[in-house]
Amino acid sequence: MSNASAPAIGDAAVLADLERVVLWPGHCGHGQAAWPFAAQVLRRARRVAVIADPRVWPLASPALQRAADRAGCRIAAVYDGVRPNPSLDEVRAAAAAIRADRCDALVAIGGGSAIDTAKVAYATVFGGQADPADLLAPGNAWMAGAPQADDPLFLAVPTTAGTGSESSTAALVKDERGRKLMFRSARSRPGAVVLAPELTLGLPRAATAAGGFDALLHAMGALVNDCDAPVGAALAAESLVRALHAYPRVLATPDDADARAAMLMASYLAGVAIGMKRVDAVHGLCTPLEGRVDMAHAEVLAAIFDPIADHTARKAAASYARAARRCGLAGPDEDDAQAAGRLLDAIRRMRALGGLPDRLPPLALTRDDALALADQALLSPSTRLNPRALDRDDIAGLYLDIAARSQAAPSTVILPAP
Repeated sequence: MSNASAPAIGDAAVLADLERVVLWPGHCGHGQAAWPFAAQVLRRARRVAVIADPRVWPLASPALQRAADRAGCRIAAVYDGVRPNPSLDEVRAAAAAIRADRCDALVAIGGGSAIDTAKVAYATVFGGQADPADLLAPGNAWMAGAPQADDPLFLAVPTTAGTGSESSTAALVKDERGRKLMFRSARSRPGAVVLAPELTLGLPRAATAAGGFDALLHAMGALVNDCDAPVGAALAAESLVRALHAYPRVLATPDDADARAAMLMASYLAGVAIGMKRVDAVHGLCTPLEGRVDMAHAEVLAAIFDPIADHTARKAAASYARAARRCGLAGPDEDDAQAAGRLLDAIRRMRALGGLPDRLPPLALTRDDALALADQALLSPSTRLNPRALDRDDIAGLYLDIAARSQAAPSTVILPAP
């Protein structure tokens, strides 16, 4: 019932370029099937470890306990010390809990921070590593490998709709100096996912807005980028359509369970899509900046969207136009520039509805600073897959533009519907 049942598809070297390999994520239970599905997949387990967000674990624990009882397994360890923007030390503590209780399965419950922590802890323990930092060693065969039939069960229960971590191959964790480290492996992606919208009903509006906007940009970035992965593109388009319709609803009516379910599915599909296609330069340029500003990930994305998207659209309007037509945002008779504008305006409209910023707080960058950030951004495959190619000088120029815009007062306006 999970991606752990997928057969091996060759040695690790074959998977070095995941843009050329389609690796399906695990199965997903949602709606009324969510918890019965959890009970079904937990039949593989005997001793289950849980890594959870401390705020949602009390809400989710009764349902998970019932699923474990039905499956005949035991929740043997719980680590609920995950905080936003988790660190390697939290991963180490989570891994120690899994090891201490000799667990043979892992359940992650929470938002992207909890699931990312669980991904890296899973890889550390079940990949036979002494420390999570060892996973980043060049040529790590476990991280580069395909899921194996005997890999331990990994079940994710996302309680936010945004990061798509439950279905993507990547995890972000900070090191001791506060730098964000990217861990990417198909083998540590959750093999099974439960989408339970009732666990998202209590989310504060700000968290709902931030998560949903992240999902929107995952879907858009995967849809417009230059990676040739048609299945990923189809999933990204479906995710974007769902998110554009559901996002205003969850903001206007937070207790709308159907809207919450639609956003969870949109986030899940976007996560699958970016696992196949990556995203674009908006995400590629975001991560290096996050170490310089005290803002949430989605807020940085929102703040830098305009200069990067506008710069890209001037030379690559066709990519945005195809995406707009595929999502029903533009008609076949509109030229590419008009159609591209429809897509970008739709994203801006969602940003304004969510109350997210359209620029960073005042930020000073020298050209040397901007070039150093550009060097980091170029390490991201998503930057290199941007529909308009960006070199080091282009990216440095964008960072300087972003810094210049940060000196002006915010001017977010809700745009009229097209």
